[in-house]
Amino acid sequence: MRLCQQRAVALPAPPRATARCHSAKPAQALLARPSQLLSQRPSVVTARHAAAARQTTCRNGPLAPSMRCRFLRGSSGPLGRPFVAVAACRRAGKLVVAATLMETGDSPQRTEELLNMRLHQNEALELGALENGLRYVILPNRSPPSRFEAHLEIHAGSVDEGEREQGIAHLVEHVTFLGSKKREGLLGTGARSNAYTDFHHTVFHVHSPDRNGNTGQPMLWQVLDALTEVAFEPEFLPSRIEKERKAVVAEAQMMNTIEYRVDCQLLQYLHWENALGCRFPIGKTDQVEKWERAEIMSFWARHYFPANATLYVVGDIDVQHTKELIKQTFGRIPPSLNTPSPAAGAVNAELLAGAGAATNGDAPASSNGSSNGSSTGAVPAMEAVVGTAEAADASTPSGAGPTPNGAILQTLPRPRGMIRPPVEHQWGCTSQAVRGGVPHAPVSVFRHRLLQLFQLSIFCKLPVLPINTLEDLRRGFMVRILLSVLQFRVNARYVEANPPFTGIELDISDSGREGCAVSTLTITSEPKDWQGAVQVAIQEVRRLQRFGVTRGELERYKTALLRDSEQLAEQSESVPSVDNLEFVMESLALGHTVLDQKTAHEYLLMVIDTISKDEVDALAKSLLSYLSHYNQEQQLLEEYEADPSAWAWPGPTRATAIVACLPAFMDASGHSTGGGAPMQRGASLATTQHVDPAAVAAMEESGDEDDVPEGAVRFELEAAAIEAALAEQGIEVEAREDVDVPDALLPDEAVEALVAERQPRFVPVDGASASGEPAPRADGTVGAAGHGGVVQLRLSNGIKVNYRRTDNEPRGAMLRLVAAGGRATEGQGAGPLGVGVMALGTRTLSEAGTVGAWSREQVELFCISKLINCVLETDEEFVCMDFHFAVSDGGVASVLQLLHLFLEQPRWEAAAMERSKQQYLSHYRSLSKSLERATADRILQAMLGPDRRFRDPNPEEIAALDLEGMRTAVMRQVHAGNVEVSVVGDFDPAELEACVLKYLGTVSPEPKVPLPEDPAQRLGRPLQILGGMPLEERHMTWHLKDSDERACAYIAGAAPNRWGNFTAAQQQGRRAAEGAVTPPVQLAPGATPEEVARAAEVRRSHPLYASIALGLLTEIINSRLFTTVRDTLGLTYDVSFELSLFDRLPSGWWHVNVTSTPGKIQDAMTASLGVLRNLWVQPITQRELLRAKRTLITRHDSDLKDNLYWLGLLTHLQAECVPLKSLDCLRDLRDMYEAATVDDVYDAYSQFKFDDDSVFTCIGTSGKEPLASPSPILSRQQAGGAAAQRPWSPPAGPAGAGVAKPPANMDPEAFMAAFKSMLANMGQQQQQAEQQQQQQQQGGR
Repeated sequence: MRLCQQRAVALPAPPRATARCHSAKPAQALLARPSQLLSQRPSVVTARHAAAARQTTCRNGPLAPSMRCRFLRGSSGPLGRPFVAVAACRRAGKLVVAATLMETGDSPQRTEELLNMRLHQNEALELGALENGLRYVILPNRSPPSRFEAHLEIHAGSVDEGEREQGIAHLVEHVTFLGSKKREGLLGTGARSNAYTDFHHTVFHVHSPDRNGNTGQPMLWQVLDALTEVAFEPEFLPSRIEKERKAVVAEAQMMNTIEYRVDCQLLQYLHWENALGCRFPIGKTDQVEKWERAEIMSFWARHYFPANATLYVVGDIDVQHTKELIKQTFGRIPPSLNTPSPAAGAVNAELLAGAGAATNGDAPASSNGSSNGSSTGAVPAMEAVVGTAEAADASTPSGAGPTPNGAILQTLPRPRGMIRPPVEHQWGCTSQAVRGGVPHAPVSVFRHRLLQLFQLSIFCKLPVLPINTLEDLRRGFMVRILLSVLQFRVNARYVEANPPFTGIELDISDSGREGCAVSTLTITSEPKDWQGAVQVAIQEVRRLQRFGVTRGELERYKTALLRDSEQLAEQSESVPSVDNLEFVMESLALGHTVLDQKTAHEYLLMVIDTISKDEVDALAKSLLSYLSHYNQEQQLLEEYEADPSAWAWPGPTRATAIVACLPAFMDASGHSTGGGAPMQRGASLATTQHVDPAAVAAMEESGDEDDVPEGAVRFELEAAAIEAALAEQGIEVEAREDVDVPDALLPDEAVEALVAERQPRFVPVDGASASGEPAPRADGTVGAAGHGGVVQLRLSNGIKVNYRRTDNEPRGAMLRLVAAGGRATEGQGAGPLGVGVMALGTRTLSEAGTVGAWSREQVELFCISKLINCVLETDEEFVCMDFHFAVSDGGVASVLQLLHLFLEQPRWEAAAMERSKQQYLSHYRSLSKSLERATADRILQAMLGPDRRFRDPNPEEIAALDLEGMRTAVMRQVHAGNVEVSVVGDFDPAELEACVLKYLGTVSPEPKVPLPEDPAQRLGRPLQILGGMPLEERHMTWHLKDSDERACAYIAGAAPNRWGNFTAAQQQGRRAAEGAVTPPVQLAPGATPEEVARAAEVRRSHPLYASIALGLLTEIINSRLFTTVRDTLGLTYDVSFELSLFDRLPSGWWHVNVTSTPGKIQDAMTASLGVLRNLWVQPITQRELLRAKRTLITRHDSDLKDNLYWLGLLTHLQAECVPLKSLDCLRDLRDMYEAATVDDVYDAYSQFKFDDDSVFTCIGTSGKEPLASPSPILSRQQAGGAAAQRPWSPPAGPAGAGVAKPPANMDPEAFMAAFKSMLANMGQQQQQAEQQQQQQQQGGR
């Protein structure tokens, strides 16, 4: 359990105009979030350069193995800039540096030879095959240590299904995975397992320690044996099939969100010509409900055989031993003569033959059940609009070509059809594509009442170019530079006053799951601003397509690309195994050469100087022409034919599909009235989890069009208007001027003046001698490391600093600033300091994106050049600012300069405030159209009553806020005396301390605004969970009108905070000096009662006691919820218990979230509540406790390799408002888990109340008709009278006393039978109550 779990603010990160390159995330930062310029996480040093570096010597002999080696470039020649290999190390307090001038060449012939050089695959990667046909991939990777990943990929997915098999691949995955006894045997060992189904494959994966946490035996054989049984030795028990059939149906309805429906629409039109547009992994629920066992086993028999599978093992393993174990386990499976079904080929042929004429009308609808995600209604025919795969081959540059379907493990012989089904694509990227045919790709429209924003997606489908030569790799680098430039330009437009868009995002990415590359421009805006948003997007695209990048932009992003690549190379030994495994899987699927991080960096050094402005501009001409020349194809062709040499591959392009997702209604001002839509295609489609899934459901155009919501008007927009806006020729486009980028945000002379004026110094942390100053140590540092290597410092201006050096991320670091206060300090009602002032105040600072006298563009480019990412947010208790940065080349000084200016000279801009208000208004308007959010909000409203500090501010509250009120509220918290800074990473401690003293020590100790005298105003009022409410206000139901049926329920109530407040002593606790807390006692077998009692006393007086007990309780409850509500009763696919563990507020809340169908949601909620109440009836066993311990300890051990986790451990170590957290907590965390007992868990359990008068419930349903019956709790109360008032209460007596112990002789099977009987009786009572109610109504008539 994290000692500081920073809760995300309710409002998600603001929409940002971004250009995405491959897997880079959209920018969401305060100041700048530079794109990951090298998203393939491989790195390097060339053989020639590395050899020279190794041969470099100095007076004392060869350099130490720990030396750092870099390659620097000269300043002349396109390719011939001389390389200098520089190596350095420390010896006896001296810095030893050696340099070697590397050979160069500058002839065009040499350049061509260089670019045609084949890439060398990662030498550590082991590819092989068993005699039965199973392929395996092994990669040693020591991060995290003593752990490994094993993923078994079956090359069969939804596109392999026949017309009457839609969803059967997903059901087979469920039955084989959850029906495996050996997979169950992994539980409690420290291993985690799961599975998912996608278009082309099904994957079973295990993350495991190298030794069993219970037995100490090696785990690799056990994991491989379990995966063998899962895939090739399943039982297909009828009982398991029925359980998973229910689970899949529940999964479908759970995830049938408006976001999923939009995803389906996008894929349906993007892949109109093949099965990817109609064979979604979740399938059709009406078919899922009907398959016989023989049909399910038939699909498994056709596809689950060794020659159709690939095993990936990545981690801290021995390669030879792993190969032997693979042979022992998977080698026992005989080969199969079955071949994959030709179903996908038949689907492709049917679609190509039956595609209708192009239309620009509204998109056809499909719905759950018989049409779940698989409508084959009219889609635009594009044979005449786009080129074929064969045509694309003709225009592919020499040495490269589109990936053939099934390009995986190309080095091993294998029938292609066994790897990928025959999915054909129609490309939009050859010269033939712009000749003849219809004038342009039509716009297809999808309208729905739950949509909130205008969203336009413009697609161009391209063949994948395998990355196998330096030329291929160089092209990928140029694409990243191109997209980074566009990202920056669009962001610059976004910060203008009242921007007409909420997001403009360009993504060019290879997709192994789709077997193609897709270029996508996505534009989002408020309905009224759609035309302005399209104009901005087209204007910036045309500017880049026509004029290219500036020389300053090119050099800036080449430098950033090199720095990012260098950092990744240095971090190559710390990349987690799961990340490397996913990269290997994707690379092999796409036909790429698999590179390690160091090699990729070496290759970049070889080609970076061959990247010229002309080549980047030529690439922009080609890749962006489908956007810049929409409906101007003849002009595009003429420009191309006039000078083909000015165009890069693939030549002129054109759109292959355009989809507009529109809200059915808007308010009278033209703003949105509904819910949101996704920004990323296909994000919700793969069935990725069994307990916490990420996909499922159906799409259907909203019906009841005549039912206009109150206060709304129709959003009337036709496809023709959108097409006209895309083709508008009157948009002015001019070349862009460069921006000056500062080398530093604080000039040296300014810092020197501040140091002379304010005389910064370190003072004792304990405050015992504030006038003293710690003496420097021999290594130049001041702070002494405590437990875990944590150093604590305090500056004379009051700023508290914690730091720990780690090698988790070489040459990288993270910094967190925390200020106590948060939303708890907001006032009541609407006003300048009222509800929402902290939420919108921090968002306003984030939107301003700058500090001091610098412009936002300058600060953003400064952060890009220094590889600094920053996020600012506020939660209920704290303002939190996180930085992730590179420490090389002055990175520590750069980030602390930025932090100094944020504390001293933050920028409060009216335009930024207006953007923040619009974002929160849009977020609030979407609340009523989101089933889950609206249900949770109703629970909060019932629990908190008129206290709205922790809910979304409403329009009245947002309108009442002003800039001065925001500044006052935020700066009351963000000042030196209320700030704690924690730093974790691979930095030089002496350098860090010097920069902390120089930049943070010179921050003024005086707050920028007067502080209130009332402590409640400074730190906020505690929250109060309401009591004494009528049951009708406590137990609610509500209905959302929608075309599709879904349901969810929340159960909630009061909970202690992270530190428990179990005793008065803890509640009044103060931080003890380091070492003053007694560590927990680990009892030996056969301990005496006196020793047990003493150990319990020590354990329960420990500051961590409450946090540990609550964490174990949460794990046990979640395990029981899954086993009972999901697995045994089949009422849900997803149910979870969570605690809002506050650090500063004395109490919080817990909640259970369960999803189901409208017909089962009441039973699902009742069953979930029954699990919570029955911990007294069904006792917690030692096995359950041991499994929960092993899970949490394993998670803790694994997370210790993560800087973000360490940042959470350090946060609040010096916070006066969190007095119980100290270094002793870090010392004893693992031991406290080991020492915890069942009685401790029951002690935590006794702090909760689960009776009808203490819990709050809300059931939310969507569909055309609401539920006929009220909450089942109200029904039970009406049926049972006084006898039903309190169905649950804890035994009398003090927590942990003998009378409070649960019975120890209850048979679990007997409990389950009794529990099912209880549910049946409750159903009968509910039915009787409904009949009585009907009779009373009839009698009243």
